[in-house]
Order: sequence, then structure tokens, then C-alpha cells
Amino acid sequence: MDIEIIRMLNHVKETTGKEIRVYSDTQDDFYSTLGADMPERLSDKVRETVINEQNSKTYFSFKYNAQRYVGYVDGIEESDKTIATLIATLLENATGKDFSASREDSLKSAILGECSGIRLQKLIGKYSIPDLPCTATAVYVPSGRVEDVVNFIENFKTDPSDICTPIDDFSCAYIRFGRSQEDSEYRSLTDFAYLLSSSIAEELGIAVKIGIGSAVSSFTDCSVSYHQALTSIRMDGVFGGKSRVSTYKEYVLVKMLEDMPKHKLQEFLDILEDQEAKSMFADSEMVTTAEEFLHTSLNVSETSRNLYMHRNTLMYRLDKIERATGLDIRKFQDAMTFRLIMILHKLLG
Repeated sequence: MDIEIIRMLNHVKETTGKEIRVYSDTQDDFYSTLGADMPERLSDKVRETVINEQNSKTYFSFKYNAQRYVGYVDGIEESDKTIATLIATLLENATGKDFSASREDSLKSAILGECSGIRLQKLIGKYSIPDLPCTATAVYVPSGRVEDVVNFIENFKTDPSDICTPIDDFSCAYIRFGRSQEDSEYRSLTDFAYLLSSSIAEELGIAVKIGIGSAVSSFTDCSVSYHQALTSIRMDGVFGGKSRVSTYKEYVLVKMLEDMPKHKLQEFLDILEDQEAKSMFADSEMVTTAEEFLHTSLNVSETSRNLYMHRNTLMYRLDKIERATGLDIRKFQDAMTFRLIMILHKLLG
């Protein structure tokens, strides 16, 4: 049985939960998702979905590379007929046909989640994409020199199976295979992304922003990781992040809050913020001071240096924030609450 048909059948089984048997019309080739299970065959030619009440099976037919095949699923309920018809349609339309699109366009479609499951399986086979865990990285190139960045990453990557492809005029995707958050050469994917960003800046003179999604079990789920990477870049922009690298994990709390109804967010904000605190959050100078203090992990010296501010002036402002909000953001717990209030302001603003 052709390997592409087998891939498709196994994918359909995973999706529908139905065991499927298929054999060629000439009855010299067969495959079963159950393993070495010789299919029961009809003596008559099958050209459409057929219910056989005698053996309680629903048969279907499809054509692949000029060869016709017959398959069946167990059961004769209406749902079984629907599944059989769907399988036949998918196999007829998706197997035995070459992609007219280029490799670049095909990969882009898969990474953006625009491929059907069966088409994605065919793409994986056609381009020998590894069946390994992977992590998607989104690289945003404000200057628009995406092709230069893609060429650089192709030479920079340490594993030839990794994929880098343009997505649009200002971004590309970099898929790394076979690595979890811990890497053999770098302490984390974040460290690797910082190194990549610095190298692109030094070698090409191009400033990029990089977002990292979560690790997924295989390339079939890479679109989930890629959209997470895009979300991390978007969130970093909304919340004034100054880092060249952001990760989805950093913004999971924000994403959870963003998905909540606005009226519920307002309820939370009303609980956390009184009138005096509202006036403080309306003071852009005080908010900037607080954001920088949180960004430097509550480091007084570094915040003073970054803001070109005397240490005593910074301490005065932190005291003022505490008087207005009741939160001493020099303490971790209060800093977390303060950040939550700022997130709610951004989401409701």
C-alpha cells in the first residue's frame, strides 16, 4: 500500500476514532489501521458509499494515481455512512495529487495553520519533515529585509532539519526540531534567541524582535506554537517591552485576562484600585518609573541608572506609589499585584 495512503488513513483514524481497512480494486493490496488484518471484500465493484447490512460494514471508494481502492469502516449507522463518505472525499481530493505550490508557500501554509490535516501529512512526507517535537519562533523584521534574515538563519542554524521560511514582508518563521526548553548548546531557547538576535544585528545591521512559542509534540501542531510566538511579540508591544526576545510563557496570564469579558476585567480593577490609586495610574511619569522598576526585577540601582535618576528621587517615587496604592512594589507580592493592575489598565484602555 502506498505510504501516502497509509499516512492519510492513520490520520483519519486519529481524528475520527474509526478503524479503517482499505484494499485495491484488483484485490492484490490491502492495509488496515488495526495492523495485519485482512479486509473483508465485496464481490461487486464499489463506486460510492455502500451500507452492507449482512456484515454490518459501510464501504467507500476512492481513486489514487489511476488506481481505484475500496475501504470500509465497521457499523451501518447514519454516522458511519457520514464518516465513510467524508473519508472517501478527503482521500479522493488530497491523495495522489502533487502540490502546485512551492516548498516555501507550502511550509508557510502549514505554519499558519491553513493546511487540512491530510494535506499537512502529505506535505510532511513530501519534504521529509522530522516527526519530532518542535518549537516555533517568530522573527519580526521592521526594516522589511526578511530575505536577508532568512538566509542568515539558514547558515546560523545548527541542525539541517530545522526550517526557516518567510511568512510575509516583515516576518519569518524558524522551526527548531527535537529540542525542549533545555538545549544541549544553550541554557534555553531564550538564550539561543538572544544570541540569534545579536548575531543578526552585528552581521547584517538589522534589528529584529523574536517571539518564542511553546514546545509541541510534532510539526502537525507547529501552527499553535507559531501563533503563540506572534502573540508574545504583540503582547510585548502592547506592554511596552524593551526586550528583543519575548516568550509566550511570559504572557500566559495576560492572554488569559485578554480572553475574559471586559466587564469582568473592570470588576477586578474596581476591587484593586481606589480613587487615589486611579490618579496615580494617570500620572505617566509615575507609571514609567514603576514599569522600569518591575522590568529591572525590583533593582533600585539599575532602575536609577536606566532612568538617569538619583537613587533618592527613585525612593521618593516608590514611597509615593505606596501611599497612593497601598502597594510597596519593593516587595515581590505587592509588585505582582501592581503589575496585575497595570495589565488591567492596558487591556481596558
